[in-house]
This record gives sequence, C-alpha cells and structure tokens, in this order.
Amino acid sequence: MAMTPIPVGSGNPIVAQVKGAVSNVMRMGNQPALRRAMPAILILSVAVLAVGGWMMLREPSRMVLFPGMAEADKAQVMEALNAAGINAAVDSLTGQIEVPTADYHRARMQLASQGLPTSMPDANAVLTDLPMGASRSVEGARLRQAQELELARSITEISAVSQARVHLALPEKSAFLRDTQPPRASVFLQLAPGRMLEASQVEAIVNLVSTSVPGMARGDVTVVDQMGRLLSRGSDDPAAVVSDRQLQHRLEVEQLYRERIEALLTPIAGPGNLSVQVTVDMDFTQSQITEERVDPNGTALRSEQSELVESSEPPARGVPGAVANQPPNQAELEEAGQVPAQGGLQPLAGAITNRSTGTTKNYEVSRTVETTQPASARVMKISAAILLRATPQAPAEEGAEPPPLLPEALKADLERLAQTAIGFDAERGDTITIAAQPFMDEMVLETPTDLSWLPEVLRQLGMIALVAIVALGIIRPLLTRAALAGDGSAGGGGMQIGGVAGVEVAAGDSLDDVQARLEARRAKLTNAALGANVSREEKFAVLRQIVAEDPARIASVLQKMMKDDPSTPKA
Repeated sequence: MAMTPIPVGSGNPIVAQVKGAVSNVMRMGNQPALRRAMPAILILSVAVLAVGGWMMLREPSRMVLFPGMAEADKAQVMEALNAAGINAAVDSLTGQIEVPTADYHRARMQLASQGLPTSMPDANAVLTDLPMGASRSVEGARLRQAQELELARSITEISAVSQARVHLALPEKSAFLRDTQPPRASVFLQLAPGRMLEASQVEAIVNLVSTSVPGMARGDVTVVDQMGRLLSRGSDDPAAVVSDRQLQHRLEVEQLYRERIEALLTPIAGPGNLSVQVTVDMDFTQSQITEERVDPNGTALRSEQSELVESSEPPARGVPGAVANQPPNQAELEEAGQVPAQGGLQPLAGAITNRSTGTTKNYEVSRTVETTQPASARVMKISAAILLRATPQAPAEEGAEPPPLLPEALKADLERLAQTAIGFDAERGDTITIAAQPFMDEMVLETPTDLSWLPEVLRQLGMIALVAIVALGIIRPLLTRAALAGDGSAGGGGMQIGGVAGVEVAAGDSLDDVQARLEARRAKLTNAALGANVSREEKFAVLRQIVAEDPARIASVLQKMMKDDPSTPKA
C-alpha cells in the first residue's frame, strides 16, 4: 500500500518559515565546497574551544598580599591562609606572599581577624618617603609618626601583646614658662587571645614610653586594652593599686602551694591523673602596737641632794651719834653656849636662832616600752582539694560490697604528704580534702584533611580530558575518513560501479562472477535503504523525491555511472 506524506502544520505560516529555514541550512550544508571545508572548520572550532578551556583552567592572576612583610610573619600568614582554604603561594623571585585576585580582600580580612601580620612598619620607611621641600609642620608630623611606630614596635615585643598603637601629644614649645604644656601619651594594646598583662608589665610599658619622650611624667601615660579597660592607674587611686598587689600576692602563694603538692603527688598518681586546687585566706590588715611595762620592785637611786640652812641675829652695839661712825673695838668672842654672869635669860651675841635641814633622793623605776607591727600579709587559713583519677576496679561479686575507689592507706599517705607540703596547722583551721573519681575521656578533635591539592589535580585532569576528547573524538575520525578516502581512490583490488562500494576480485574470477557479486551487493544496499518489502512504485516515488530535492547530486551520480559503464561510447 502506497504511503502518502501528510503535511504537518501546513496551515501555520511560522512553522512553514522555520521548515524553510531548516531546509535552506541543510541545502547550504550539502554544498560541496562547504563539505570540503568542513574539516578545517571543525579543527578551527576545536582549537578555539581548547584555547578557551585553557584560559578557564589556567592559573588565576595573583596579587601581593602585604609588600615588605617581615620574614618572621610569613610562616604564620601562610598557615592561616591555608587553614582558611585560600590558595596562597610564595613568589620564587621576590619572596612575597601572593593570593588569587578574587581572594585578595577575603585574605586580608581573615588575617586581620587573627591579628596578622604582627610586625609593625619600620620608621625608616616613613622617613624615607618624606618629600623634598616639605614644610616644618609636615616634617614634625612625620618625625612624631616615626617615634610612635618605634615605640609601638618595642611594645609588641612583649609576648602577651599582639598589636600596639602609640599616640603622642607633643605641644609646641613656648618662650613663656606659664604657657608650657607637658607632653602626654596614649597606648592602645591588642592582647593575644587568652593572655593578660601583669601589673609589673603595665608599669614597664608606662616607664618605657615616659622615658622615651623628654619631659613626660609617668602619670601622663595612659594604657588601654582592646576591651576598653584602663590598665594604667595614676597616683590618685592608691587603694586600687594596693588591692591589685594583694590579689597578686595571694595568687602567687596559692600557685606555690599547688606546685608543691603536685610535685609530691604526681610521681604516685602519674601525669595527668591529678588535679589540685588551693585556696589561701590572707589578712592584709596593718596594725602597730606600743606597750609600756613598769616594774615596781626594780628601783635604782638616780640622784641624792642634802640641804642645811642656819640663821643668827647678833645684838646692836655702840652709841648713836658721831662716835658710831668709828670702827668698833675688837670683839671678844665667847664660846657658844656660855651664859653671861648677869642676865642669864638673854641670848648670847652670835647665837643661832633658826636652822632647817632637807634631803632629796631621786629613784629610777624600771619600765619596758615595746612596739609590735604584725606582718601585712598573714595566712589565716589554707584549704586544699586534691582529686585523683580512680583506677578501674574489678567487678564485685554479687552481694559483696564494691571496693573503695581510693584505699584508706593510700589516702592517709597522700594526706600526710600534702600536709607537709603546705605547712598544715590544725589550730589555724587548715583543711585538706582528697577524693578519687573517674575522669572523662578527653575529646580528640580530628584535624581536617588537607585538600589544598584537590583543585590543582582536578585542573590537570580537566586538561587531560579535554585533550583526549579533541584527539579521540574529532581528530581521529577525520584522519580515519581521510585514510579511507585515499584507499578508495587508489583502487587496490576494488572497484566502484554505479555509486556502489566495490568488491574485491580474486585471482581466477570470471567477469560473470564479479557481475553477480556486484548485483547482490547493489540489491543489499537497495533493500537497506528502501526496505525489502517496498513495491516498485514506492521505490520510484522515493527516487523522484530525491531527484526533486537534490537534482545536482543525482546528475553527478548518473554522470559517474555513465563514465564507469564500459558499454557507454566514449567521446
């Protein structure tokens, strides 16, 4: 039964236009010139694709991360960038660290979050970049900046300080003394994670800055950390300074006692099987006691003074008048106590009328004056807690009491050792607690697998796959087709008749045998193209359609058949 083609979408003009465009493209592709140039076009297309793939898979462009970075910081920067998954590399010529251009800003932010690089820029670079002919104010600003950088570099040498910035306020010099302002400084510290500065270290930073600037007092230096805490305290807050010193002294004493206990018990318990904590109560009260003692029984004669006082009244003599001015006659003295013959009741001339006697004795009483000032840091009580890792015990039998985690004999020995280590005093109220419990196993965090090599391996495999696709999928078929075309044109034992592939002619075959094989070959090709059950009319219809679509091709085939037919007369 004949099959008539059914027009599809004949009423839709858009479909008809598309179908016509496709037919034109197919007709253009069937042009002999285009078909001859098709291998060159394919090779050019493959070359363009290969170049594009190479540009996509090639090493990306890189930028220098921190020019002039110190050698000490390069190892830390490389480790931080590799941990963050950034492909960093060291230039073999300059020695600078380079990162891909796309990851430049992300790398800088990642390093800034970790405080890298830690080294500060050199002051020589600031002074070297000073332009010629700069004004005095610009020169002074550069010199002050160089001084700030040098001070910051010196401060960052402290292990606990990650970064430091110093700001100097240097007033202009004045000819008037009353207008002179003292220099001041502010220091901003970025401490390392988990680290803190001791009071002595803060004092060292203050002294370093104050002695580096002429005329700067220690009280004019302010030190602040990244949390906004004021680390330097002036002389106007003595109570806070004393409190910090007392706390520091207490921590040092507790650390000393803890180290003593650990040094004694670690050989018994083993490393990692012991945890010790010590608390010391201390009294920092300052008092002064003055005591005076008097001993009444202990006396000594210090001084003695005796005094005797006597007075006498002699009688008046002589006649008033001129004779009285003459000197008296020689007096006749009589012995004391004699009473004259006449008038025995009257006192004798020159007799003592008043007498007094006194004695003064000074004694020194024994006394003792004692002044006592107790120590400012006195230990009031010591409390120690010791925790041991419990050794695994064998399972107890049913109904039996499980063995203790810490034997009593061992516990007593450990307690005696701890008491000796801390100077145990029961009257003071010291306590020591020893216990044994199983410890939790430490969680070991697995380090992430380093896959930094994976992108490079994938890039190389992609290049190899692209080359294999080009070589095996395009170049090899073209070469095979060219080789087959060359073999067919050479005619090595085969022939082509009527557009049908030739057959091999063996030695001794007759012309009838070759013709029969050709007919069988042509029948097979026809059945493969049109089908074995196709009628003669259908075959003619297919041939007419082929002639209508491509008449040039049919004409060339007929011309070739006529040339190959030996019965056709030659011109």
